[in-house]
Amino acid sequence: MNFFKRIFTIKRKDNLFPKNETSLPLIEKPFIPKERYPENVKGDFYVENQVCITCGAPEAEAPDLIEHSKLEYGHCYFKKQPATADELDRAISAMQVSCIAGVRYGGKDKAILKRLYDLGLQADCDYKLDDL
Repeated sequence: MNFFKRIFTIKRKDNLFPKNETSLPLIEKPFIPKERYPENVKGDFYVENQVCITCGAPEAEAPDLIEHSKLEYGHCYFKKQPATADELDRAISAMQVSCIAGVRYGGKDKAILKRLYDLGLQADCDYKLDDL
């Protein structure tokens, strides 16, 4: 039994752990942007590459903004960025109905980020509201 205790015991280093802390230190991960599907138009809203499963829900919410690829079977993408308040509502609705969180927001607009956070969509945002 002592053999296993020695193998699985984490040795502390005073510069990494406080004396009374037994958990691993929290290390902040660097921001790594998601890979965008190449047919997305340039802009803040996008569909992550190789994440679409052809559910049809996002493009049903925003057919004027999102469509399926004609180059690659089934992958959806943003063909147009939202330009009006109504289009923004539809883009956000598309994020809400995306069954695998493939529709994302990569912008830094604090009002949009706050709205997405209030809807519980913070995991679908590339930037943290607290960091801006």
